[in-house]
Amino acid sequence: MKFTIQKNKIESIVEFLSLYIDSTDSFMPFRCLYFKINSDYLTITAQSSTISARKKIKIDENIIKLEEVGKTLINASILKNIIKKFNKYVTFKSNENTIDIYEGTTKFTLTKIDSNQYPQIDFNDQDNRTEVNSQQLEKTINNASIAASMSNDKLNALVYKCINVSSDGENNIRFVSTDSYRLSTESIKVSKPVELNLTIDAKNLKKIVTKDADKNIFMFFNSSKFGISYTDTVVQTLTTNLNYMDIWNLFNFDVSRTIKIDKQEFLRLINKALFYSSEKSRRLQFSFTQKEVKVVYEVPEIGIGEAQTNNYKLEGPNLDIDLDFQYIKDAISVLENGIINIFISSREDRLLIVSENSAYNKQLVTPLRRI
Repeated sequence: MKFTIQKNKIESIVEFLSLYIDSTDSFMPFRCLYFKINSDYLTITAQSSTISARKKIKIDENIIKLEEVGKTLINASILKNIIKKFNKYVTFKSNENTIDIYEGTTKFTLTKIDSNQYPQIDFNDQDNRTEVNSQQLEKTINNASIAASMSNDKLNALVYKCINVSSDGENNIRFVSTDSYRLSTESIKVSKPVELNLTIDAKNLKKIVTKDADKNIFMFFNSSKFGISYTDTVVQTLTTNLNYMDIWNLFNFDVSRTIKIDKQEFLRLINKALFYSSEKSRRLQFSFTQKEVKVVYEVPEIGIGEAQTNNYKLEGPNLDIDLDFQYIKDAISVLENGIINIFISSREDRLLIVSENSAYNKQLVTPLRRI
């Protein structure tokens, strides 16, 4: 194998594909990028045990000069560092036991890794394709993922680290995550009706869409994988075999109070009271009256912060309630700007938070028990 490629082109590809590489993977080939070149395309692949990505670039003399077809594996993190050393063009030459990467007098020789060890993966199996706006998909996934557990605690149920992706034959797909203390869900419109119910690792799903994606992309799925494709690019992740809980009954409750407040006003109120960062002290005490809302943040042996505002509306009786400040801030932050409605259950065991400017995004937060 021997070819020369524009430095800027290969650098951006390696940077992108490195997002899907685990440099500490015990299986050495998964730390590498797989190069395969023929007379038509240069194909570069990255994968782990659960997620994979491919860039396929058409051979063009202005970008790639092909001298010999072939395939090889190159350690991704080493290649990222090497490419930075070059200026305009980079040549890759595969020898019997080594790989030369060079430009002019700047040259690096790497020990060859057996490319036959690299698992072959099918990127062409793209069932149930539907078109979607990439920025909207990225936003929806990020917003829905805030309630997924990021804990490495092995006792934490795996399903809490996942996002459920579902649709009942409609032109929108709903994304849901929960860690049992809070729930975040948002839906996105797609180009045609689809039917699916998949549970996917949240960390993988958040990697699906990146800033280099086209404005409109194709989303595809089957029972074992979910992915996207656009110009020269495919990214896909395996699904899990976990059954997601039925979350819709959580939204069915009698409302005892409704709070109306501007999103930014509520965030300012919370931030005014917070003065100390502590994982152990995350309790915010809220007192809602017809006159004002007051919030108190107390850190034992450190101090107390207080803030209040009367720029809001309470429908129903006064309320004293405690909330985890990180959970409530996350929930409010992902909503659309403008007035938000906070619906309090009659048992005061959950808050449903929705922006008046978007009904697609819904947030549920469980209050803390008062001490």
